[in-house]
Amino acid sequence: MIVTNTSVLLPESPEIDISEARWAVEYLSLMIEKLGPESSVSLVLMQARRELASLAHSAGASATVVGPFRIAA
Repeated sequence: MIVTNTSVLLPESPEIDISEARWAVEYLSLMIEKLGPESSVSLVLMQARRELASLAHSAGASATVVGPFRIAA
């Protein structure tokens, strides 16, 4: 089989909406507060919250987060 349209070989990178990431950080904080800091589930949620907060902070208002990459524009 010969592929003439090579763009089908590269999947589109998902774009992350920074406002959604900030909302998720707030929601995770509420869930962690409800579960308590000693819960094993809270430990997992805290890591997810740190990752999302890092994306939102580093991207700021002038960058787009595309897949695993942060691109400042």
